Amino acid sequence: MTAFELAIFVCVFRSRSPMLVEEIRRAVGRWFERSIPRDIMAETIGHMIGRGWLIKNKDRIRASVQGREVARPLMNGIIRMLDQGTRLLDVALMMSLLQLTKGELDSAPGGH
Repeated sequence: MTAFELAIFVCVFRSRSPMLVEEIRRAVGRWFERSIPRDIMAETIGHMIGRGWLIKNKDRIRASVQGREVARPLMNGIIRMLDQGTRLLDVALMMSLLQLTKGELDSAPGGH
């Protein structure tokens, strides 16, 4: 999973309801502070659906359990990358800085 795909996954995972591709595109674009081309977003989401990380239901997208399992160690890796492997940073603080609640990817029921 690339950093861009991780951002898409986290965006969809955090949503209380399945999202339209355009909603995902706008939200991720705000995070990266740039407009994401529609074709790139559609292609990336299509790839993620093919990998089983996201699930399409009509015109809406939701997160899968498989995607959560892939994203979880990547979030841990981001924290370790930021603290340069020293483990001196408080993980709870870093999760807060990354705007994730502690255990968010671990505790969600089902695919969300």
